[in-house]
Amino acid sequence: MIVTVRTTTDARAKADALARGAVEARLVACAQISGPVTSVYHWRGAIETTEEWEVVFKTTEARYQALEAHLLAAHDYETPEILATRVTRVAEKYARWVERETEAAGEIESPVDDRRPFFVYGTLRPGAYNHDRFLAGRIGTEADAVLHGAVLHDGPGYPYVVPADGGRVVGTLLTPSPGDYGDLFGLLDRLELPVGYERVAMDVVRVRDGARVSAWVFLAAPDAPLGPVIESGDWFSRP
Repeated sequence: MIVTVRTTTDARAKADALARGAVEARLVACAQISGPVTSVYHWRGAIETTEEWEVVFKTTEARYQALEAHLLAAHDYETPEILATRVTRVAEKYARWVERETEAAGEIESPVDDRRPFFVYGTLRPGAYNHDRFLAGRIGTEADAVLHGAVLHDGPGYPYVVPADGGRVVGTLLTPSPGDYGDLFGLLDRLELPVGYERVAMDVVRVRDGARVSAWVFLAAPDAPLGPVIESGDWFSRP
């Protein structure tokens, strides 16, 4: 089943990033950008009027959940518009093209017996919007930590880590609450792997005591859409 998925954002550059990120991750076959349009809506007890850009994605129903997770991670709105519509009639050749272009590389296997904590450095850090969306209330312990031998790159709404001599990346060690590890392990894989990350076990240094801790880190995959290096190594202190 072919579906179209629509979202909006408040800048053309953000719309471009959302479109390109979804296409590069093969979550969609194509994305079309239009605008600006004027949106009028209720928000926190008031009527707002905003100029926005619309992005329409062409994908399959099988890829919708991964696309939704990607848009939630990449979008900077607290409550982004994500609307999916099933296409009732479509040219056969076009449908086959959309299906070919969005074929997943294979199901992600997520073993849960190796229960390392997660080192997060971007939108999943405490205080960032995706931590509130996906992790709040499900984390047992948090600890400031530093990953050495890596640099932090800006990306399409979220950062990437790349191994590099002499670099350092600031982040947080998260240990899921008892009983939540398996669910969060799978959730983070589904959220991160389709949009240019690969999960790797690495040693990080816990700030409070200098201990070296083996943790899961989501590094940039070879085809990740890397932006400029964030010299501070801290997503919260980026320019």
